[in-house]
Amino acid sequence: MNYRYGDSWERYPIREGEVWQDAASGSLVSICDITKEFPSYLLEADMIYCDPPWNLGNANAFYTKAGRTDYLNRFHDFSTAFFSRVMAIAAPVCYVEIGRQHRGDFVRSLEALYPCVQEWRITYYRKHPCFLLRGGAQMQAFDFAGMDDVDTPGAAIAREPSRIVADLCTGQGLTAVAAFRLARRFVGTELNPRRLAVTIDRVNKLGGSYARTVSQGYGNRADT
Repeated sequence: MNYRYGDSWERYPIREGEVWQDAASGSLVSICDITKEFPSYLLEADMIYCDPPWNLGNANAFYTKAGRTDYLNRFHDFSTAFFSRVMAIAAPVCYVEIGRQHRGDFVRSLEALYPCVQEWRITYYRKHPCFLLRGGAQMQAFDFAGMDDVDTPGAAIAREPSRIVADLCTGQGLTAVAAFRLARRFVGTELNPRRLAVTIDRVNKLGGSYARTVSQGYGNRADT
């Protein structure tokens, strides 16, 4: 009861196995544990912007908040799965927010996939320090240093020539909302139905039209 995230899910009761679509933009979202499965619609993305869990405690807290008990034993299991998904999507550019503890590992993982990797110090909740990483073929000239993660998804999307933006850990929808406002198609997954319902609610309040499209399974699925 402590993790209801308001009443958005009562209006938009998305469940595992369903894909919800914004009819106007073609954006797609679903419930998914990316360590176990991977909807193939994510492969359409030409940009990734994601704020994944930053450490093992953070990751398992999200499992708890989603009402799940299939906890991870090592953060390496999550990060390996995450970057395998990034590699499969093969988007020309990938932004990742990360804390200090595993920053070096995430930088090295991006360096294995992209010729140019950049790093900026940003904040979350307007005060806590973290890092924004970017992998791409060329350097991004814009300086994100000092920005807050409420604003960085929109700033990043606006400065990349992307058409379809993916977020593998959609949460309550900062990336999805930014993509909608900038008229980009969004494809995303999220572990927690109630958090994803907040995303749907926020986009629909801006003029979106997310609704259930698939009730059984994801259609084509790129599993591990």
